[in-house]
Amino acid sequence: MTNLTEQLRSGERVLWQGKPKLFPFIFAHNAVPFLFGLFFMAVTFFFFVSPLLSTGFPLELILFPLIFFFVGFLIAFGQPIWSYLAFRNTEYVISDQRLITQTGAVGLDTRFIDLEKVQEVNVNVGVIDRMFGTGSIYVMTAGQAFMGFQRGPGWGGSGFMRPSLSSLEKPYEVQRLLQEAIQDVKKSKT
Repeated sequence: MTNLTEQLRSGERVLWQGKPKLFPFIFAHNAVPFLFGLFFMAVTFFFFVSPLLSTGFPLELILFPLIFFFVGFLIAFGQPIWSYLAFRNTEYVISDQRLITQTGAVGLDTRFIDLEKVQEVNVNVGVIDRMFGTGSIYVMTAGQAFMGFQRGPGWGGSGFMRPSLSSLEKPYEVQRLLQEAIQDVKKSKT
């Protein structure tokens, strides 16, 4: 993992630097697929695999239900494993000029958002976040509806959004610091 402070401009100062909290980062947005995958695995095992094993059916007949069990395993554990790999590379920096985020399971996705372009900063605290005292910060910029968000396929073209700063401890303190930095940058430009 690269150190994001190496990406700073000359004279740029770090105001805050951090990483997400591990468990909420992995499960905050993956809880429903995880539970669905576990349910799928349990149903497949108890209604198909287990009866075939107990009656001594040939292995060839057990392979077909095992495929469904494996699909349930991928639904339950695929995204959490991917999120864990991304966690190792995830780092956030708020400087006196920019918001810098980096994440990625295999490659690195590094984003730079100039604070003068930020129009709105929101905090989202989901169910799992409430359990662990974390939250995610979403940053919206001028000129682009969702700068700092990753848009993907979804119903009606709306897609999904990735938080700019995900699963942070004390998200309201980080939001307050970010908003103060934004105000300072905008005051210095006038």
